[in-house]
Amino acid sequence: MTSFANVAEFSSSRSRLAAQGTDFNETRALVDAKGNVVAYAQTGGMINPTRHELGVGTIIFRFGAGGAPVRAVSGGAWWVERAEFEKLLAFANVHGLSIGLAVRILCLVPPEWSDLGLLIRARVMRPLLAYRGLGNNVIIQKSDRLGDVAFPHQNEIAARRLHQLYIAGLAAGADRALSIEQDWRFDPQAAMQGWLYL
Repeated sequence: MTSFANVAEFSSSRSRLAAQGTDFNETRALVDAKGNVVAYAQTGGMINPTRHELGVGTIIFRFGAGGAPVRAVSGGAWWVERAEFEKLLAFANVHGLSIGLAVRILCLVPPEWSDLGLLIRARVMRPLLAYRGLGNNVIIQKSDRLGDVAFPHQNEIAARRLHQLYIAGLAAGADRALSIEQDWRFDPQAAMQGWLYL
């Protein structure tokens, strides 16, 4: 029987909800007259997350904030496997985009979440459990609070359909199940080229 480094975190009821885009921040939750949380907001996440096993040797990629330490970014939950990363690269090359802007479009990452100035490639050293699924629509408030950012998913277009991974528990220490093989820093402005708020 396989022993997964993050089985406890993956088994938490909050793990699947987080993969579906549930925002557990109570300041953005719907509350009743007494202040009790009735429902949490949902932003993005994935459609129909399914259990996915990452075996030893699997290569995964993660983007993060350009000014953040590599180790801090490696503790994040959202990753893509090699085949999906190659799809991102192909999309960027075909359309003459930076890899950061390709990630913004296909992985549905608004600027409010990350400047996408860092890319990490890691190898799984201990088996991990993940949720895997296609990205869902993202609607969040703009950083200037003058409206919303809306990203509709494009899953009906095969060339833009991209599975993402949600790996719970990396921030709690399961990141030791990963070996960071390489990291790259990009100009954060490249992921904003052509980006307009209307």
